[in-house]
Amino acid sequence: MTPVGTRPVRVGVVGLHYAAGTHLPVYAALAREGLVELAAVATAHRETADEAARSHGVPRAHVGFEALCADPGVDLVDVATRPSRHAAMVGAALEAGKHVLCEAPLARSASEGLEMADAAEKAERVAVVDMQSRFWPGLAELRRRVHDGWIGRVDNVAVQAFYPTFTNPAAVRGSGWCADASHGASSLRVHGLHTADVLRWVFGELGDVRGLVARRAPTWPGPDGPLPADSVDSATWTARTPDGALCSVHSSWVAPGGGGWRLVAHGAEGVLVAEAAGHTGHFPVRLTGARAGEEVTELVAAEGAATEPFTRLVRALVAHLAGGGPAGDLPTFADGVAALRIADAVDGGLTSVH
Repeated sequence: MTPVGTRPVRVGVVGLHYAAGTHLPVYAALAREGLVELAAVATAHRETADEAARSHGVPRAHVGFEALCADPGVDLVDVATRPSRHAAMVGAALEAGKHVLCEAPLARSASEGLEMADAAEKAERVAVVDMQSRFWPGLAELRRRVHDGWIGRVDNVAVQAFYPTFTNPAAVRGSGWCADASHGASSLRVHGLHTADVLRWVFGELGDVRGLVARRAPTWPGPDGPLPADSVDSATWTARTPDGALCSVHSSWVAPGGGGWRLVAHGAEGVLVAEAAGHTGHFPVRLTGARAGEEVTELVAAEGAATEPFTRLVRALVAHLAGGGPAGDLPTFADGVAALRIADAVDGGLTSVH
């Protein structure tokens, strides 16, 4: 391959359902800055591939991920499909010598993800997982203050994440496949994986992970009537940080009136609170805090478009591909595997293929 640093990164996107409203607009904006070139798209059918290319001004439309991965005009393959399809698509991209950006969760299990991470290392390609929550300024500031000792010794961290997602027929219409556990999705492994990644990134590797999962909603309100659901929709788990702080997480994506996402970190010398109105992959994060004896004040406002964290991630990825330096805050395949190990410990691999 021609060194990526000499020109815009040429991106090929596999899967358009989710990417059409999230990834493609970001690539279009960054293309206007000369950072990337949206070179190709691929879907399973000729008509949808051609329509996607026409709608988004993409020069080449491929039928099947294999053809896109073999395209010599692509440097980076963005895999934006359901988790059960990631391994084959990532494998084809790496075998073709492409760098990879894979949607989260990386795989259906930590063992499957580890095979993908090993393949990326052997191929000597950059491999990143789209766990973009860490790119919100509010969470970056949370991490900085924790690492700088602003709240002193961290003792307790509590996260609540309650979303009404799949109580909403519109959400079920768009992503009803999440109801089927065989696809590798669940509240724990989709929205919850971003929380696991944030906790690791801010507080360090988590140990002593244990938890409970439930399938509380046997059906979701589908467009053609009740849709049977066997994926995990609710989870609660605990863990311990390397310094001994206790963490607790409680989440659900079938919570009518769910208030969004909230993380509270209590330290010996203060408190930090990060909040978002919804899933941190798309909703801006507000950070407040106080040192002991002081009033709580706003440190970072909840500002930014839903695509801002993905935009920041892609910018960092392009810079990494151009310069070849350290990955920095980019969530690597190793990070994706670590998050999946947490999920496996909590649900015992309940989202594996039936």
